[in-house]
Amino acid sequence: MNFNRFETAARRMWHEIPAEAREGVDGLTIEPEAARHPDFHWVYTMGECLTEAWPSGAGGDGDVRSELVLYHGSFRALAEEDPDFDWEGELWETILHELLHHRESAAGESGLDEVDWANEQNLRRLAGKPFDPDFCRAVPSGPDGVVKLESELFVESVIPERADEAVFEWRGRRYAVEAPVYANRAFVEVPNLAGGRLCVIIRRRSPWWRFGRGRNYRPAEVSLPAYPLPGEDG
Repeated sequence: MNFNRFETAARRMWHEIPAEAREGVDGLTIEPEAARHPDFHWVYTMGECLTEAWPSGAGGDGDVRSELVLYHGSFRALAEEDPDFDWEGELWETILHELLHHRESAAGESGLDEVDWANEQNLRRLAGKPFDPDFCRAVPSGPDGVVKLESELFVESVIPERADEAVFEWRGRRYAVEAPVYANRAFVEVPNLAGGRLCVIIRRRSPWWRFGRGRNYRPAEVSLPAYPLPGEDG
């Protein structure tokens, strides 16, 4: 989709959104270039919500105003890598995502910002860079206890200090993975469940006197198969 068609489609979609949902957004800007992530060259920013808070003359909370920006070059770069790239679907998703950022800012909420931060930390993990090992706790889990970030799935298992396996539930069934004995915290990629997209985050219960790990501490990261456990009734 060339730039002109992209801009026409984006503005059509924007005006299909009810005016009350767009309240506080002063405009939609379409940029021709791609916006690469500063640390991960394979990650592209599709859009941004640029928000400013204007103080109220009456001393209240003021007014939150935003501008939505879309990067045609980022869409084009991803489309060149994927012959099945859904231009319209991705465009809709990006516009609605950035609009939700505005609405959360206007309401003083931060849910999407926390999800974006968690995704950033997971990217840092995958790239071998320092990351916050608690990033999944910033995102609410589903009813099944699973946290979803992009296409990856995370489930947490808290185990006794000397346990040699970590038990977790997946789709109503109990499984376990071997717990690395040398690590108090571990990210275990499970290749035989969920198409290899499931990661078990293992946390060992530690005594209260354990010393801190320092800024350069990094959890263990391994790939281990899960094995099913017998049901609770035997």
